[in-house]
Amino acid sequence: MSFVKLFTFTLVLVSIGYQAYNMMHSKQLIKILDEDYRHLYSTIRRFGYFYNNSSSEMMEAGIHKHGDISIIVLEKPTEVKNLAPGLDKLNERLQQFVPGSIWSISILENVSNYGLFMPLRPGYQELFSKNKKTKNFERLMTREKLNNTYQEFYGCNTRMTEVYVESITNARIRTIYFPIHNRESLDAIVAVDIKASLTDTLVDKYNDQNKTVLSLDDASNIFKSEGRLPCTTDKKIEIGSNFTNVLKASLWPSFLLSVLTHIIYCFVHRHGQFIKKDEMTGLYRRDYYEPKFKRVNKFSLLVIDIDHFKNINDTYGHTKGDEVIKICAQIIMSQIRSEDIAVRWGGEEFIVMFKDMKRNSLFDKAEQIRESIALDDIAGLSVTISIGGYTANNISFSEAYKAADGALYQSKHRGRNKVTIA
Repeated sequence: MSFVKLFTFTLVLVSIGYQAYNMMHSKQLIKILDEDYRHLYSTIRRFGYFYNNSSSEMMEAGIHKHGDISIIVLEKPTEVKNLAPGLDKLNERLQQFVPGSIWSISILENVSNYGLFMPLRPGYQELFSKNKKTKNFERLMTREKLNNTYQEFYGCNTRMTEVYVESITNARIRTIYFPIHNRESLDAIVAVDIKASLTDTLVDKYNDQNKTVLSLDDASNIFKSEGRLPCTTDKKIEIGSNFTNVLKASLWPSFLLSVLTHIIYCFVHRHGQFIKKDEMTGLYRRDYYEPKFKRVNKFSLLVIDIDHFKNINDTYGHTKGDEVIKICAQIIMSQIRSEDIAVRWGGEEFIVMFKDMKRNSLFDKAEQIRESIALDDIAGLSVTISIGGYTANNISFSEAYKAADGALYQSKHRGRNKVTIA
């Protein structure tokens, strides 16, 4: 298999598996989003304890700064709760949990003419003053159903709006309202404005932690798991993944896996060839193929021996002898079919096994091999071979080999460079 085909096949498998992995995580992500928002609400609700235990002081009308917090007092003198330290702590906790996603935090008293803002963005002071005069505060309470949230002991005593565009800053935000009730009476509202992108940020965080490519409300997602954000009237959210993102994320792992598989395949293939094949000639090794021959009972085989090979070694040396063996093996391989089996049986002896070959055809093939060897000099020497052959059914390998070896002996006895079929 070519590397391109291997990579394509691996990419398909990895993509399918990775898609299944994302599908498995989609419902888990919805659960995590629910838990994250409930944790956010719980953090905001803790401010109620600080509010109820804060002391008060008289403040003049105007804007009073406390670090990043602005306290707007509309009329003088006004008794103002000392809420700035608690608001600082609330902001710190929220920033730790959802860094960069808090737009602003406001604390609005129900009756008193003051409010705390962190930060005080342009236009907030005017809007706060207007809302106090026009009683928009009461309308907000009714619209968001905040009047009696204290009765929801196990329910949503915190409310989150849908995404909207803030008229003053044109920012896309949501607002989380937490009403502080005492003795069935509303004392104040904590309003935390969060960026509309918070949910996407939480999804991205989950993807980073779990190596997923899940997305929120994407029309191109090929599967979707549905859920709702807690304590909001929002429509259902849809979590899924699209195939393009899955494919992109699968490319690099698939490539690495393909490279590793290819390396292992090449190693195993080469190691297997080393076990099966004779290193010098490339023919099968005797110790590898002899057990296979012993399991066969139908033979058409040739036994081939290089003539006067001892003289070649004694006269020209073993290096020249090895070269002669190697070239003879190459010529033999060039004269047989891919399904035929050639084995280096001994030093200069070879066995060739053919499939379903009649006696006459076996002789013709042997003559073809003999002539090919004798035709031209090999390694600068005139080299010939003698061949003995045998074909029979229902016979053991040892009997077939003995018959072919006897035929080889006859070829040598007749002067060498001969073919004899028993």
